[in-house]
Amino acid sequence: MRWKLSHIEEIVDVNIVCFVRLEGSFHADRFRSALSRVQRRHPALRALIRKERDGLWYEADSAPEVPLRIVPRLREDDYRRECQTELTTGFADDQPQLRAVWLRSEPESDLLFTTTHRLCDGMSVFLIVREVLRSLHTEGEPIPYEPVTVQDIIGDYHPPQPWKRKLTAGLTNALLRLVPASRRAPENNEHCVEWRADQALSNALKDRCKAEGVSVHALLVVALERALFAVFGKRLPKSIINPIDLRRGRFAALKSDMVFFGGGNFKIRTEQSPDADFWARARRINEEVRREVEQEILDIPGRFHFLEMLRPLSSGQMQSIMRLGDALKMNGGWNSFGLSNLGNVVVSGSDTPFRVKDLRLYVHSFNIRMLGLIPYTVNGEMTFNWVSDEKFMSRSQVDALRREFMALLQNQVVKAETNTGEVSRMPVAVAMQ
Repeated sequence: MRWKLSHIEEIVDVNIVCFVRLEGSFHADRFRSALSRVQRRHPALRALIRKERDGLWYEADSAPEVPLRIVPRLREDDYRRECQTELTTGFADDQPQLRAVWLRSEPESDLLFTTTHRLCDGMSVFLIVREVLRSLHTEGEPIPYEPVTVQDIIGDYHPPQPWKRKLTAGLTNALLRLVPASRRAPENNEHCVEWRADQALSNALKDRCKAEGVSVHALLVVALERALFAVFGKRLPKSIINPIDLRRGRFAALKSDMVFFGGGNFKIRTEQSPDADFWARARRINEEVRREVEQEILDIPGRFHFLEMLRPLSSGQMQSIMRLGDALKMNGGWNSFGLSNLGNVVVSGSDTPFRVKDLRLYVHSFNIRMLGLIPYTVNGEMTFNWVSDEKFMSRSQVDALRREFMALLQNQVVKAETNTGEVSRMPVAVAMQ
């Protein structure tokens, strides 16, 4: 059995590494067995990607076992070296789209799970990690899923004017063929900076959001928007792109395999002069997010239908477009900024013999340029993962944005405590490199 990669899966060539620090011990055979069981559960983990004249295809049930490298963990930060190796190493044609590294020591171990964005988004990686950790201490053979394809998303959608859709796709493909293919090697080099808010600040921010009647996502949008303005001024990105998760009951087909990657997103226009009240802006954003998500759910089948009519750009063509953006000094994502909020992440239950001490995401792109923030909550602490190509932002700009972003969040808590007459010590953000 074969099925074709979607347009989005084909053009996005990004490695994702999930780092997990565990307190506890287990045997190597147990780890290999856990990886094997999870692979048998998900069709895309058992498939190889084959290149044909008309694009990339999944070849079902042809991949070998998930490779596992075991290396000694001599120092606490050894994982950084291995993480960099995993990020910059592509997936060979004869290997599955998942591999693992175990930095072994007592009483702690570091695990690295590497996959590709063609297969998984950030939340999908967490799902895989959760299943592997669960399989380390439970028995039972998982029930294999059926493959999920882009056609499951499109469903029975038919455009109201098929001739117009075909004409638009044909003209677009003609223009895409004019894009020259660069022979130069990609020059993508990301700044990956992490920091987190401690539980006191995280809980205080969630309480403030409840009191103001807004979501945490709306809070993050406004804080990010104002931090960008403080760093870039009028040159800040014109919009913030917000990916949405299609798997939360929105498409019945995706209930069969939650690892499937394929999502929608919506844009929020940034305020070029953010002088309105912080929480008034958050309430407007909160309502805008609701409307945009509802509309995006309706639009996704039609959008996927159109994308599948387009000719995917080659890696060389993507490099030509990226270099044009460099020459025009445009911000990342063609003057857009990504905010991929993954929410509360739980990868181990209360019955597990292992304690997850730390959990982090790292990404590296082989073709597109990245600029965005990935927030998620682990063990009650908000974690912020910043990724930006050095062509877009310098390290000093990244550090300035981080400081401004956290100062904005902390200021909302201080103001709330001042208004109630109960001023306490400001929670401290824990910075990580």
